[in-house]
Amino acid sequence: MNFDIKYKEKDVVEGLVMGIKNYGVFLSFEAGYIGLLHISEISHDYISNIYSLFEIGEKFPVIIQSIDHKNKFLKLSIKDLPESLKIIKNESSSRKIISYINDIDFSKLKIKLPQMIKKELERINI
Repeated sequence: MNFDIKYKEKDVVEGLVMGIKNYGVFLSFEAGYIGLLHISEISHDYISNIYSLFEIGEKFPVIIQSIDHKNKFLKLSIKDLPESLKIIKNESSSRKIISYINDIDFSKLKIKLPQMIKKELERINI
């Protein structure tokens, strides 16, 4: 392991997945650095299940957004990588959802919703 490494912002580096949480992925790097790839920096699209995208022990490229050299902590992004290096490609699934919602007729719900709310409130004694 090379302990003379000095990371810089905008460097593209390869990290090793050490942990996955609902809010992001923790990666380890040479020289004892740890990084967080926040869920908002993974894709421009909505991510419904971060656990399905990454695996412990997996390696992939990220770009360094900011560095805390004292604590050896990196803030990371995939969104800012050149398209050819991205492991997760942007999909315009949000457009599909919007067009689907636009096709739904909510007029019946508008009429029935007050009655549904009243019944539910009565049911739970409010």
